[in-house]
Amino acid sequence: MSRRASARIPAVVLVTLVALSVSALSAGAQTTTTKPGTTKPAATKPATTKPVTTKPGTSTTGKAVGGVRGVTDTTITVGGLGTSALYGDAAVGAKARFDRANASGGVNGRTITFQGITDDGGVPGFDKAAAEKIAGSDIFAVVPAVAADMAGANELVNAQMPYFGWALSSDFCGNGYGFGYSGCIAASGLTTNVWGKTVQQAFASPNPLGNTAAVLTDNSPGGQYALQEATSGLKAAGLKVTYGKANLPVPPGGDYTAVLKDALVSNGGKAPRSIFVVGSYSNVSGVQQALRDGGYLGTFTNLVQYDPNLVAQSSGASVFLQTAPTEAAANNDAMKQLVADVQKVAPDQPINQSVIAGYLSADMFLAAVQKAGKDLTVGKLVSAANQNFTYELKGVAGPTKFPGAHTTPTPCGSLVRSDGIAFQIVTAYSCGKVVKVTG
Repeated sequence: MSRRASARIPAVVLVTLVALSVSALSAGAQTTTTKPGTTKPAATKPATTKPVTTKPGTSTTGKAVGGVRGVTDTTITVGGLGTSALYGDAAVGAKARFDRANASGGVNGRTITFQGITDDGGVPGFDKAAAEKIAGSDIFAVVPAVAADMAGANELVNAQMPYFGWALSSDFCGNGYGFGYSGCIAASGLTTNVWGKTVQQAFASPNPLGNTAAVLTDNSPGGQYALQEATSGLKAAGLKVTYGKANLPVPPGGDYTAVLKDALVSNGGKAPRSIFVVGSYSNVSGVQQALRDGGYLGTFTNLVQYDPNLVAQSSGASVFLQTAPTEAAANNDAMKQLVADVQKVAPDQPINQSVIAGYLSADMFLAAVQKAGKDLTVGKLVSAANQNFTYELKGVAGPTKFPGAHTTPTPCGSLVRSDGIAFQIVTAYSCGKVVKVTG
């Protein structure tokens, strides 16, 4: 199976994240399915964000080192690639991390010049064109890579250009140049038990409904695979799946009470203790409202509703994250530092998953550059990052171990719950195990 062919099956944790960013949700952005697990905003020509100054007064000049693109004796130039309508806030997170690094002298004597994010418009063809342009530019590496469909990955690999980011498709998998901070989460035939594990740990006490669960996913090819993935992970976590169906409407709409009817009596005539939903934001909201109207008292959980601007709408929902939430800052120094760094460069910026993704992408890149040493080349960076390289921001992300993470996901995450006013941590960031997807 070719690497591009495998992109048709994104990981369960990714299937619904393409509608995550606050800007897209607040603007009511419309999307149409282009392939399982990806969305296509209205087509626009690729655009490049304005270069981001990483530190006032930082020089971007210097003597080129041995003909290495994007590297001088004093600087390293990087730029991002992604779907700005959905993940544009990742630029803020990356800038925040690079600013702190530059303020302390950079890495191995070089500061980072961050050129912003090139927008692919959410269109695979545009992503490919943008990647070709970047591959021919004076950029050392793509940071952050946050495209809904990283269709230009082949162009980057062929140009021997490393890319670090949020692995939103399997284009991060199966090559030595794509580095996802959560590993290859779109690994073919593999998933993790961590979502089920975090929900099970959140159960306060023994319950007559037992450790039972229902799974609902979008009615699409991607949704069908997400159903297999979620079901496999939940069973591996010790949950009894009493109902599973890819029956959420595409496009969203209609009678969600009818959609839920069979699921709510699947536990011996009673409702299951938890209901897992993998689908578009609109489907998630529709299911949640129907459960509220019907008086459901179990755990409703999904992947998309964690966002500072969604706390009221998501009241009562438990949301799984691949990272720690910002609410962990009170007891986690690494997350506290992340929040402080972002607030320093953008005081009014809500810290959503896109911001976190940009920050972690930059942090992982810096760690890899540090390991590569002073005499920096693409070959030395890739070699260092593929030989016993473990990326971890303690209690926030990882440990993600390369080269294994090119083919397997990092089985870690956390669970939060909205009370309508704020998100509360239900299950702190922890790790489970990688498991096989079964039919």
